[in-house]
Amino acid sequence: MKLADLSADPMLSEAEVIDIANLSQLVILTTNPFIDWQCPSYEIDVIINFCQKLPPERLVLTGNHGTHYPGDTIKKSGAKMVVRGEPESIVLSIAKAVIDQSSLENVDGISYQDNGKIKHNKMPQVESRLTLPKPAYDLVDLNNYRYELIGNNFALIETTRGCPYTCSFCNLSMFAKSYRKRPIQHILDEIDELVENHGCRSLYICDLEFAVNAKMATMVSEHLIERNYAEKYAFRWTCQTRADSVTPALLELLKKSGCELIHFGVESGNGDILSATNKRIDKDGIRKGIFAAQKAGIKTAAFFMFGFPGENINTYQETLRFALELDPTYASFHPLLAFPGSPLYTKEFGEGPYWDEPLPLYKFYFSQQQENEVNKFVKKAYKKFYLRPRYIWKQLNHGNMRHYKMQFNLFRSFVNK
Repeated sequence: MKLADLSADPMLSEAEVIDIANLSQLVILTTNPFIDWQCPSYEIDVIINFCQKLPPERLVLTGNHGTHYPGDTIKKSGAKMVVRGEPESIVLSIAKAVIDQSSLENVDGISYQDNGKIKHNKMPQVESRLTLPKPAYDLVDLNNYRYELIGNNFALIETTRGCPYTCSFCNLSMFAKSYRKRPIQHILDEIDELVENHGCRSLYICDLEFAVNAKMATMVSEHLIERNYAEKYAFRWTCQTRADSVTPALLELLKKSGCELIHFGVESGNGDILSATNKRIDKDGIRKGIFAAQKAGIKTAAFFMFGFPGENINTYQETLRFALELDPTYASFHPLLAFPGSPLYTKEFGEGPYWDEPLPLYKFYFSQQQENEVNKFVKKAYKKFYLRPRYIWKQLNHGNMRHYKMQFNLFRSFVNK
C-alpha cells in the first residue's frame, strides 16, 4: 500500500504518482482536502483533469462531490466508482470485492459504472460508536505538513464525528447526520503514536465542536499534561469549538496542556442574521467565550461570513465591527457558499443525492451584483482587520518573525483571491 500526496511531498512528481497508480490494483483519490470537514472545496477541475491520467477501471473517488452528485462525478472523472458518505468501511468493502473478484452490486454506499450504465447501491448502516483503526501514519512524513498558525510536523485527528447542532450553512451530510464519539483510549493512543513515534509537534483536533464533549476535552488535556509533551517536545495543538462550550476552568486546562489556538465560528455580527443561522448562540455568548480564551492566554481564530439570506451592506459592516471588537488573534472572512448537504442548500435546491444532475461549480443565494459586492467587502474586511497599526505592532512584538511571515503569506493569499 502506498499513500501519495502531491500537494505536500516535495520529492514526489505527478509522473511518479501516475506510475504508482498504473501498477496498483486499486487507486483511491479524494476530491476533498480531508474528508471530515463541514466546508469541502467546490473546486474540482484540477482533480477531474488529473483523473484523466489515471487507470479508470481501477479508480475510486471519495468525497463530497461524489456523495451528492455521483452520476456526473463519475461521468466527468471517468472513474469506475464513487463512494457516497464516510469512506473508511466502504473502501475496505471495495478492496475486498476487488481481491475476491466479486460483484460490486453487493458493496453498499457506492455508485459505479457497469456496462455503460451508472448504478447506485443502497447506503450501509452506520454504527452508533466511531471505532476506526489507527491510521497508517507510517505511510506519511509529518515533516511535509504544517499549519501556518501553530507550526510544522503537523497532523490531524478527530475525537468525534458529526455535530449535535444543525447550523443552516453547515454540511453534515458526510457524517450520516449523526454525532458519534471515539473511545477515549483510542484517541490517547493515537496522540502518543503521533508524538512519540512520528515526530508530531503540532496537532489539529479537527472535530466540528471539540469542547461540546467537555469530558473528552478534559481527558485529552489531562493526558497531554501528564505526558508533559508541551515542555518535552514544544508540542502545540489547536481545536475548533463553540464559544459557549468553553469555561475558564476548561480553558486553563487546555492552555496548560499546550493548546496554542482555538477556532471559533462567529459567522455574523448582526443578531437577526445570527439567529437565522440556527446556530443557537447570541453575540454575548460569543463575546464571553472568546474573551475568556484570550484571558487564559490562548490565541483565537474567528470565522465570519457575508451573504446570508437577508443581508446587505449594513449587516456586513456590523459583522466587521464585531470582528474588530472581538479582536481575535486571527480573523477569516468569506462569502457564504452553501454546500450540498447543508440545510440552506437543501432548502433552495432540494434534497440530495442529485443522482444524475450536473455537478455544480458554485451555487449562491444572491445575484451577480450582490456576489461582486460580497467579494469586494471580503477583501475590505481582511485589509481593515489585518492592516491596523495596533494589530501589526502586536504581531511583530510577538518575537517570532518566521512564524509571522508564514501568517502574512496566508493573509496575502486571501486578499489576492
